[in-house]
Amino acid sequence: MELRRHIEILLLSNDCVIVPNLGGFMAHHVVARYDQNDGMFIPPLRTLGFNPQLNMSDSLLAQSYVDTYDISYPEAVSRVEHEVKLLKQRIEAEGKLELPDLGTIYLNNRGRYEFEPCLSGILTPGLYGFGALEMPMLQQKASENPEMGTIQLATRPMRPMEPVQTNKTSKLATIMSQTNYQDTPQEEKTISIKVSVLRNLAVTAVAAVALLLFARPVAPGENESASQSEEASVVSIATSAPEESAATEPTVDLFSSLEKVSQKIQISKEVGEVPSPGTYTIVLAYSLPLENAQAFLADVKSKGARKAVLFTYNSENVIAYGSYATQSEAYSQLKAMMDDGSVASGWIMQVK
Repeated sequence: MELRRHIEILLLSNDCVIVPNLGGFMAHHVVARYDQNDGMFIPPLRTLGFNPQLNMSDSLLAQSYVDTYDISYPEAVSRVEHEVKLLKQRIEAEGKLELPDLGTIYLNNRGRYEFEPCLSGILTPGLYGFGALEMPMLQQKASENPEMGTIQLATRPMRPMEPVQTNKTSKLATIMSQTNYQDTPQEEKTISIKVSVLRNLAVTAVAAVALLLFARPVAPGENESASQSEEASVVSIATSAPEESAATEPTVDLFSSLEKVSQKIQISKEVGEVPSPGTYTIVLAYSLPLENAQAFLADVKSKGARKAVLFTYNSENVIAYGSYATQSEAYSQLKAMMDDGSVASGWIMQVK
């Protein structure tokens, strides 16, 4: 527990404390927000995240041991390594380890560490003394006070104007319009036409145009039966053309086309959006250079996290996944993604 005290004290003036061979504890600022369910303003706080990949020593924790116990730097490093070893043994034996005022470290089925921060946030002198402020909404007050009522305006549906009846035809049109008029919306109807019918109509139209353009004039002494036979032959060719073309043209596999379209629609649905202010999101990477952030985004999308997005937050490049209304929903999604191997780690942040 001496290690926990050093981490808590260092987080008072630092936003990141790395424990060698364990992981890094990172503090995140959460702005004040309004809870509509309870009708209260929640004060700002600092929450804590944990990244097991940050296990390289930055000498911050060892220097704290040197200043506290007045020992040499090699002795401080050895002492930190010994306490981290005992801490890992306790986590493996009990499955979890509670760090008071910080959070709880869990060991999942895949042998990876998961961290659940303290809901009240970590100790921050600048935010000391801030409490919740109760302030119900005006609509809720109006519903509780019967004197404050609402004004409702009575409306009636508009009826269609009757056309001027000039003759019997207009009277018949008026009767038909009144018969077809209904107060309730009519159901939409779809007219389906076979492709073969449209193809036959198109070929017939082409044949008719050909008759008009290329018809041979008939001499006065010629028999009209010859021209009629020519016209009949052209019409017979036009009507038989669709069957020949249908036999020669290649068939299209509609099922494969529909499957490709459904796959494209599914991929388009998996495109993520930038989380809106006030919601919780899963942070996969924070404060990376733009090229490294783009490469990291492509890597996590190839592993299955297609909804991951890259955006700028507080002048930093952030790679986030999803937008959730509550903190518990975000933790459940992060746990599921770590179990299926989509992501290696992450933490929860509320967007300002």
